[in-house]
Amino acid sequence: MIHTTPIGTKSWLSEEINNAKVFRDDYITFTKERCSQGGGAFICVKNYIDCRVLWTDEGFEMTAVEVKGGNPKFAWEVVGVYRAPNEDMQVIERLAAWTGYPGNSTKRSTIEGDLPYADWNGNAGGNSGSQVLINNLVWENGYSQVTDSPTRGDALLDVYLVRPESSVTSSGTVQGVSDHLAVILEVEWEDTCTEPQVERVVPVYNKTDVSGL
Repeated sequence: MIHTTPIGTKSWLSEEINNAKVFRDDYITFTKERCSQGGGAFICVKNYIDCRVLWTDEGFEMTAVEVKGGNPKFAWEVVGVYRAPNEDMQVIERLAAWTGYPGNSTKRSTIEGDLPYADWNGNAGGNSGSQVLINNLVWENGYSQVTDSPTRGDALLDVYLVRPESSVTSSGTVQGVSDHLAVILEVEWEDTCTEPQVERVVPVYNKTDVSGL
């Protein structure tokens, strides 16, 4: 069975808006919003899957959820993060601290974020302050960037970092609901949960007493 876990940014919600008004009720929704309009990050998990909040950063728009399958080794840490274009790179430093890689950990991890104006591919030797922070997050924490095409115009803004890279089976982009392309990422997953069947009414129109209406 395929389980979808939408992750997104720029949800632009406030505490006064209930998630039920925006998100589907067959998902459990986790959000981290800013106090003013703009930004925001959210993670949606099917409501029959075992999941819980791992952490939420108080200063930046980022949150993490643990999603568990039937096999403990297939548990995933799913992180959603948004960095505004005018925000400094400290958000990357905080993200690296939250997702530090203990060598004996079997937990798999993915980070999805709108993280503009950063070099996520190939500049491992960069010595600028911002590039050092990115290198600490990616290489020292064991992540690989798997989005290989632009997501808005010619720019790669929507980053998917995965640990380990071998858990990815495919990735690509499709037209989204905004000016960004949506990234579709397929990863290894093993579980024993099943989607509950919802009882529904199916009208049998050919048995209707039309003359009596």
